[in-house]
Amino acid sequence: MGIHLDRARAHFGRDTTGMLEGGRYSLVHTRSLEFDDLRPYVSGDDVRDIEWKASARSGNVLIKRFVSEKHHKILVVADAGRNMSATTPTGELKRDVAANLAGAMGLITVRRSDEIGMVFGDRRGSVDIRLRRGETHIEYMLHRFQEHATTGPSMSHVGTQLDWVARHYRHPLVIFVVSDEPDVDDRLHDVLTRLTGRHDVMWAMVSDAPAAGSIEDDRNGFDVGDGGFVLSDDLGADVIDAYRRAEVERRQHLSEFMTAHGVPHAMVRGSLAIRNAMLSMTGTYARAG
Repeated sequence: MGIHLDRARAHFGRDTTGMLEGGRYSLVHTRSLEFDDLRPYVSGDDVRDIEWKASARSGNVLIKRFVSEKHHKILVVADAGRNMSATTPTGELKRDVAANLAGAMGLITVRRSDEIGMVFGDRRGSVDIRLRRGETHIEYMLHRFQEHATTGPSMSHVGTQLDWVARHYRHPLVIFVVSDEPDVDDRLHDVLTRLTGRHDVMWAMVSDAPAAGSIEDDRNGFDVGDGGFVLSDDLGADVIDAYRRAEVERRQHLSEFMTAHGVPHAMVRGSLAIRNAMLSMTGTYARAG
């Protein structure tokens, strides 16, 4: 694997069993090209699947068993704008966590032989990497994403990328959105309505470090635009407490908005939370299929 996939695997692990099973838009195959094991032949089996050499050695007629799979076409839609230069509550750069999330989805597709592509960008527009299979292709996607996110990105606006997908991708897909926590507004409502009418959508939201320090961490957050602190202790305890309550309410409203649109979602505080987030989202996805 390449450097980006290796980094994702270090946080996500190797086991992808059961992930992305089901869903509305699977291409069902009675068998895949992935060999599983051998078993005794029974009446009704396809004689083309008999393993003649193993049968001769064992003295019994043995048949190849293949993994039964549902294959998907998966599109990662990622914010590569300036917001992803901020830090998470764990101190990581958001773009690194986002790349690890996209890499985790790539790792899931490798074992399943799913096709995967990527649309990323900022307010200026979108880069569209078409669907392919394999580790080399996924590593290329992740490299292009990181290159964009680290070399003078413009303001973030993931709605720009979602609108691009809604206008250019007509065939049903599994869409995996990776961004910061979006603002709930009419434009987001409209584009999600269009997307969920045709595609399966999941959304991983990389959390910002809090603007005001918490009990566990008393560091105040700063704006990635000018480096200035967002909230200062000089504002007083009442203002800080009001901010924290507003943040809880905002996140609750965002979660309810996603649920109302039928979008499995997760807030991801850092790379160590990626595996549980992916299990949560893909589990909800499978039950919805």
